[in-house]
Amino acid sequence: MTVDEFLARFPEAPRDLRDEPVLAEYVTAFGHLLRTAQKPSPCMRDGGDAPHAFYMRLVNDLAIYGLGLARRDRTLGRLQATLEEYKKQPATFACTLVPRRAPGTPRSGCA
Repeated sequence: MTVDEFLARFPEAPRDLRDEPVLAEYVTAFGHLLRTAQKPSPCMRDGGDAPHAFYMRLVNDLAIYGLGLARRDRTLGRLQATLEEYKKQPATFACTLVPRRAPGTPRSGCA
């Protein structure tokens, strides 16, 4: 995934970060997860399934900054911190993003 693909897929992400090297590294590292990420609907009170967890962890900070509710430097710092976490355990990082559930728990969503 490229930065332009990311920005097209998630219009809530701010365009002013387009040329930031950390965003390019972020999108390269997490492109495979970002392709499956989905914004949770309001009825997903328990956090949703894996695609929703990926959105909340990988896109939500950017959306908050896009709304003007976070500072640019802190948002870039969060992206860098997430990249550092990923570099420590790249093979299992995606598993750490999804909360555990008891066996037999029904899927999230509206009833």
